Amino acid sequence: MKNNPLRIWVIPSWYPPNGGSFFREHSQALAKEGADVTVLAGIYLSLKKTPLKYWNYKYPVQIRRKGEIKEVIRKLPIIPFVEKPNYFRWINLVTNMVKTHLESNPPPDILQVHSSIWGGTAAERISKQYNIPYVLTEHRSRFVYNTPEARKMFKSWYYPYLKSAFEQASRIVTVSPSLQDKIADISPEATDKMLSIPNMVDTTFFGEAREEKPQQPFRFFSLAHLEPVKGFDILLKAFAILEKNEPGKFDLVIGGDGSQMQQLLNLRKQLGLEEKVRFTGHLKRKEIRNQMGNAHAFVLPSRFEAFGVVYIEAMASGLPVIASRAGGPETFITPQTGLITEPESPEKLANAMKSLQENYSQYDTGKIKKITSSSFGRSAIARKYLDLYREVLNHKKQP
Repeated sequence: MKNNPLRIWVIPSWYPPNGGSFFREHSQALAKEGADVTVLAGIYLSLKKTPLKYWNYKYPVQIRRKGEIKEVIRKLPIIPFVEKPNYFRWINLVTNMVKTHLESNPPPDILQVHSSIWGGTAAERISKQYNIPYVLTEHRSRFVYNTPEARKMFKSWYYPYLKSAFEQASRIVTVSPSLQDKIADISPEATDKMLSIPNMVDTTFFGEAREEKPQQPFRFFSLAHLEPVKGFDILLKAFAILEKNEPGKFDLVIGGDGSQMQQLLNLRKQLGLEEKVRFTGHLKRKEIRNQMGNAHAFVLPSRFEAFGVVYIEAMASGLPVIASRAGGPETFITPQTGLITEPESPEKLANAMKSLQENYSQYDTGKIKKITSSSFGRSAIARKYLDLYREVLNHKKQP
């Protein structure tokens, strides 16, 4: 492949600085394995952050190198409170970026699309126009459960576009099997195209987390956007049970920021945990690694979770993890690496946290790291994707 690298153009539904750092890392991992990778990303920008000269929505295209990949970036100021028109504008932006880039570059062998909303629809349009196959990877946790919260995230006008995007994809990758039922409900014809490949993690980076920790207090670390779906209210109530039963034996550090910050601070005060639970706010990558290194275990009781990269990052740091049965985590957390508990139950979560602490010596830090690296390391996952692309292209060549 080094002599004739696969040309892959990546269409992400969102991209840094608006999240999506995983999409960049995924692209860089493919390039490291020898592929020629270009990312074409349309990035939403609020009108408040848009200079007056660009209020006509004509931001210039930026082309830059980011490590071993090329990034083609164009910003799109969004019109407030009109989701559907913004969707069509974003699709048009991305398809026009592809058209322009094809004028001076050879076409890709394949498109890698991250998330159906709305990269999948853009890829479908591009594929039909230029006869380029696409692999669609679905990441969004809203595909996991048929709960009221998840259903609210799907508006009625989404469905025909999603159905068509799934049907036209050459293959559909889900980051865990838990997403596949919802996709099959939307597009039954796509069922046979689905397979699961987990998200990749920079296991080397997180494997550098230090391991020496005091025996007490036993520290749990948690990290996510502070949003209702992540279940931090359940975590605080569970920790209050631990503190009531065994005061001073545990402490808890919660990383991240989000819309629930003040509500969770109020709950912490209400539960009398101000001295025992610390909120760090937003953490940079190295700060996350440091927090992992200072913790004994990781806990996050999400209400639903497509996959949960943060659990893998914790495991790569050698930490045993606790998750709720939320869709993704139960597909990769084993008795060797942690515990699964039921969602929406502070009592059961408290029991799991206590059980993990009491049996902490049974968790082998080195073994947890090794399991994580072999299953979720960048190189291992990138090779799985490259094998899948070759399969798609070989199938395309057959008469």
